[in-house]
Amino acid sequence: MTKKYRVLFHGLICSQEEFKVQMARLGASGEVVDIMIEKAPVVLKNDMALGDARRYADAVQGAGGRVVIQENGRFVESRRLNRPISILSFRDFTMCPECGSKQPKAEFCCKCGFRLGKGVKDRGALND
Repeated sequence: MTKKYRVLFHGLICSQEEFKVQMARLGASGEVVDIMIEKAPVVLKNDMALGDARRYADAVQGAGGRVVIQENGRFVESRRLNRPISILSFRDFTMCPECGSKQPKAEFCCKCGFRLGKGVKDRGALND
């Protein structure tokens, strides 16, 4: 059994008009958006895998909504891993100026091959 998550809408971080336009681009009807705004906080999606919940939350946040991802339910873990977990700080990440990919700092972008920090595109270096 795996963990399940839900996405909660808590309100707006932009104007209602802008939010409605952006949500319409995502395929949400005006009536649904009005209900979301009126009834906030409200659960938008339930019982999702974490990756799906993050993508959904990112889309709503990009449209101007304030959302939270919460764990929804329990999971059974067959065995515990007792190894230390390393968590990178924000300073250990960068965003590629070419494609916008967010990633740990490296010499080349893992998505498009852009040479980070140099401003020179060199896609061939990834194939070495």
